[in-house]
Amino acid sequence: MADMLLRTQGLGKRYGEKYALRDVDIHVRRGDIYGLIGRNGAGKTTLMKIVNRQIHQSAGSAFLNEVPISDAASHDLHIGTLVEVPNLYPDGDARENLTYKRIALGLPKGDDDSALIDLVGLADAGRKKVKQYSLGMKQRLGIAMALLGDPELLMLDEPINGMDPQGIADIRQMLVRLNREKGTTIIISSHILDELAKFASVYGIINEGHLIREITRGQLEEENRADIEIVTDEAEKAAALIAEKTGIAAEVAPDGRTMHIAQHIDQHKVISRLLFDAGIYVEGFHVRHRTLEEYFMQLTGGGHGA
Repeated sequence: MADMLLRTQGLGKRYGEKYALRDVDIHVRRGDIYGLIGRNGAGKTTLMKIVNRQIHQSAGSAFLNEVPISDAASHDLHIGTLVEVPNLYPDGDARENLTYKRIALGLPKGDDDSALIDLVGLADAGRKKVKQYSLGMKQRLGIAMALLGDPELLMLDEPINGMDPQGIADIRQMLVRLNREKGTTIIISSHILDELAKFASVYGIINEGHLIREITRGQLEEENRADIEIVTDEAEKAAALIAEKTGIAAEVAPDGRTMHIAQHIDQHKVISRLLFDAGIYVEGFHVRHRTLEEYFMQLTGGGHGA
């Protein structure tokens, strides 16, 4: 487990008779971008708060670098968090808020605050007070504050709330850069599953307080092949050839040029080679995948609020 940064074992949180989390075992390896997925109330925020010691678990344990989080000194945790709404001083500007946060964390005065402000895209805000910020700007400042002290684990709960598409893309690129250049391990939850699918390397799916699946990006792509789509002017000939040589059925669409193969998708390389060897010109050949949202819906039985 040398590369395991964070793990939990039988983690549970109960409020009266209701469990917010139950028997959760997550595994976050060093260098992961771990996408935490679940409906509202599934337990994502509760999990993050336990790891950050904002609340205490009712059962089980959480370990950072194999040290129980409940036993570690605060300065040994090296965790940066933005959980729910960032705690900001409305009458201060970005730099002042970072200074207040440094004092609260017991960190020395930093010369890199300007770099952090620039990193999250707030350089143009100048001396503007936080009470004049949009929701997206507040989220950006919350991320900058979470990055104080150069944490080895960064936990972000819905960090792109209130952002426009450009802002979302900026934050995604920033997180990927942090992960690649500094090796920062990131846990991020988001309702925008198509956005998580663009950059997370591992996914943890929580439903009704239970972790029902951990899956890597590679495993997700392997398991979620939906069909093969082939475009060619010789669709009928190609379909007959595929059926004759492999026994695999290809359905020709009404346009007469597009074929879909819904079974034996793992044979896509064989099929591609067969058409090439037969001299059939293929305009398009795509192994299509279900989206992360479709996969989530399948595992959890549909519904909304991921």
